[in-house]
Amino acid sequence: MDAPQETLIDRAQAAIAAGRLADAEQLALQAAAADETGSHGLLAQIYLHAGNLSEAEGYARKALAHSPDDAVTTAYLGAILMALGRPELALTAYRDAVSLQPGNAVLQNELGNALSAVGAHEDAVAVLRRAIELRADVPEIHNNLGNVLREVGDLDAATACYRTALSLRADYPEALNNLGVVLQEQRDTDGAIDAFRRALALQSANALAHTHLGTALAAKGELTAAAAAHREALRYNSRLASAHNNLGIVLKDQGDFVAAREAYRAAVAADGDDPSFHSNLLMSLSYDPAVDGETLVADHRRWSNRHEHPEPLPKDIDWQPDRRLRIGYVSPDFWTHSVAYFIEPVLERHDKDRFETFCYADVARPDDTTARLRNAADHWCDSTAFDDAALFERVRADRIDILIDLTGHTGGNRLPVFGCRAAPVQISWIGYPATTGLSQMDYRVSDGWADPEGETDRFHSERLLRLPSGFLCYRPPEDAPAPMDRPGRRPLTFGSFNNLSKVTDEVLALWARLLIECPDTRLLLKSRQLADDGVRDRVLGVFQAMGVSPDRLDLRTRVRDAAEHLALYGDVDVALDTFPYNGTTTTCEALWMGVPVIALAGSLHAGRVGVSLLNQIGQPGWVVDTPDAYVAKALAIAADPPRRAVLRDQVAGSTLVDAKGFTQAFEAALTTVWSERCKARM
Repeated sequence: MDAPQETLIDRAQAAIAAGRLADAEQLALQAAAADETGSHGLLAQIYLHAGNLSEAEGYARKALAHSPDDAVTTAYLGAILMALGRPELALTAYRDAVSLQPGNAVLQNELGNALSAVGAHEDAVAVLRRAIELRADVPEIHNNLGNVLREVGDLDAATACYRTALSLRADYPEALNNLGVVLQEQRDTDGAIDAFRRALALQSANALAHTHLGTALAAKGELTAAAAAHREALRYNSRLASAHNNLGIVLKDQGDFVAAREAYRAAVAADGDDPSFHSNLLMSLSYDPAVDGETLVADHRRWSNRHEHPEPLPKDIDWQPDRRLRIGYVSPDFWTHSVAYFIEPVLERHDKDRFETFCYADVARPDDTTARLRNAADHWCDSTAFDDAALFERVRADRIDILIDLTGHTGGNRLPVFGCRAAPVQISWIGYPATTGLSQMDYRVSDGWADPEGETDRFHSERLLRLPSGFLCYRPPEDAPAPMDRPGRRPLTFGSFNNLSKVTDEVLALWARLLIECPDTRLLLKSRQLADDGVRDRVLGVFQAMGVSPDRLDLRTRVRDAAEHLALYGDVDVALDTFPYNGTTTTCEALWMGVPVIALAGSLHAGRVGVSLLNQIGQPGWVVDTPDAYVAKALAIAADPPRRAVLRDQVAGSTLVDAKGFTQAFEAALTTVWSERCKARM
């Protein structure tokens, strides 16, 4: 019996299997000309893989016109439509494919992925679980289910799915990479690093795994190794925007602001639609002493021009000035984070008869602070699974009158929601030391010390809402240890616990000068970045070049908990503020622990926060205007420091921690701006 004759389609499929797409295309076209059955469907597959989507769609529809019950070609049409950016039509195609072959696990898997892509995560989970019931031995389905579960925040279940996928196929780099991501989100940094390295051992050119490894290494404090990993990612894919962005974050942490900005700009060039990359670029400007107010506001307005898309306000807003107002707070930092120290006193003391509070919380890892904040708010919305469009709709549905951003251009911000005009009045406060640049942000909360009247207004897209007694109210930790006076046996010690990103070379040079002028002193620096040997060497090198011996420097990194962190102030006699980006929480903590703080006043808000805080506690004399005065004031206070218990009492009796008085002033400001907006509508 003669063997069946090889068809053109057979030869085309063999060419596809060998990776010869051009040959496969020519053979499939010849098959179509010869009217061989299945040729149009095969051409649809070939053109989909080649990226020629319009041709692929045309041939898929021709194939289905001849064979409308062809489930596989129907699924290919779904893939083509998804690639064309028409997800709703793609979803219809996938549903049609599954209805034709409901017992086909592969088709169920593709439908689940499509449902996830359009945000129908619950339906996606159900469909993918059905696919697993049909074929529990397919690792890709477990991996895809893990992706959806991670998307909805069920990290434990996602981890289990990735591990199941890997039990079915140990050499599965995509599942290893995904496992690393979810382990990092669960704070298992070592486990994440191991997973990424295993993925790279299987697929060394995987740029995404390299940059994920870099992010995990940075979380562990290994900044030099992290930068190398991100650069390796870019060696394999120079257009990977996330790698440029992640490299920028590491370079900023290392204090290399020029290189950090270059990396952020490369990220924006590679993916201009991602506002977070652009926000990181803006955030880096506040650390740079060479950036002036005009540059700052101009660059922030560019963000607004690119990412702001205002929608009309609803027509049924109740513009009554004296009614109870609905206040919304938006933040990813409703946990044990610096922002929480300043928002918690206000949330606890809002007048419930006049204000109804809503918190929109993007908190990945809630903690005890989250629980307290949740109890203090009238309404709590976990918005971690919401994209910007969904959060916008939720704010509109909640009929918020005044929406308050607590993040600015820092990580996890929701400024695109504000850029869509989610609420009638929109205000930025606490989390960012500069303008947002948004035309739709009506106000920015400040005071006359941080933003003197008439001096910094032009550097803002918002109107400045200056509170009379300071723009911040600090809640000291209840478990803070008692302040302890310096034991006589150790040398006089200056110190700074600020994020090392704020410690520029200019700051280090001034601190070196201080040590040189007072030779029997030492300097204690504490920052998470000092866990990295490269960063430590840079810091030591700057001081050594200035003539300061390394044995006069005490470099510390993270400690076990907040109590140990605060207790470390017992080793500091005078705290040195950074410039041009002052400390905020660090200054408050030092003062609460009875340690005086010296601040060099700048010309922009970021460099005047220390002016505000020190005036609030009644110590304007600790603010200076020149580097010479900074050194002189530090030496003078070191020679005659205040008693620590006395300074804590002074702080405790100041407006800085007067939660009741601050909240009343803040509420009065909110009432005023609402009344003004109501009058403007009449």
